[in-house]
Amino acid sequence: MSFLDKLHNGTPTLSFEFFPPKNPDGWSTLYQTLGNIARRNPDYVTVTYGAGGSTRRKTVDLVSRIQDELGIEAMAHLTCVGHSRDELTEILSSLQAAGIKYIMALRGDPPKGQTKFVAHECGFAYASDLIAFIKDHFDFHLGCSFYPETHPEAESPERDIEVLRLKQDSGADFAVSQIFFDNDTFYRFRDKAARMGVTLPLVAGILPVTSLAQLAPDGICQRSGTGVPQSLLDFLGTGDDIVDRGVQYAHRQCRDLLEHGVPGIHFYTLNRSPSSLRVTEALRADGYFPVPKLAAASR
Repeated sequence: MSFLDKLHNGTPTLSFEFFPPKNPDGWSTLYQTLGNIARRNPDYVTVTYGAGGSTRRKTVDLVSRIQDELGIEAMAHLTCVGHSRDELTEILSSLQAAGIKYIMALRGDPPKGQTKFVAHECGFAYASDLIAFIKDHFDFHLGCSFYPETHPEAESPERDIEVLRLKQDSGADFAVSQIFFDNDTFYRFRDKAARMGVTLPLVAGILPVTSLAQLAPDGICQRSGTGVPQSLLDFLGTGDDIVDRGVQYAHRQCRDLLEHGVPGIHFYTLNRSPSSLRVTEALRADGYFPVPKLAAASR
């Protein structure tokens, strides 16, 4: 059964996100991480795309290796940033030739040092345009993104949902959320989106916190517009057990999401898997994400 089938039939999916490392040491760590992930039998993994396409070749190579060598369904991120239609066609053709079936189609963030997105004069300004282009010219299945707390550039929460509906109507098959820590925020977005005609499966994007620096004003969460609730800060505390507390919080968050019918959990790993895998094992102890017998026998 494909993960898209699971998303639609009520069987929760499990997935993880990675990015191409910038140095040789990072590649060694990543392959070790991927080996650990493969033994957990995920439904798919995604590989991000550097701002301005800075990791374009590495992304294509990495998704190909993950799929060919580890036997995991691999999904490549693809962004509008810095690319013409011809360049996008070349990338998509390379992915198709490599046997990749799934693309996460995104507008993308501005390149480092820039604060405003500027579309390529021969490219696309919006993810919905990229999605429509791919659907018109290729046979990929497409994912897209959404912000439970509203995209920082959106005119209003309603307009943000209208954009998600446009991605759906352009051909997206499912959507994965930005990081969030307050489940009620996700549920409000989901329910409002459904009332506005969004029928896409909405997968929850989860980051098990491993450092308070991630929650600081210049940390990954604040840069992405993710709110940091006081309840999270209180739970984490300031002791030496931040990683353990982060795992506990993420486990509690995921379990509640799954109990409320969320179709999938997508872990943002930052290329290090221990916390995400600990949460996964805790969820398996709860009865979620059972490993197929053949996969379990090979572990």
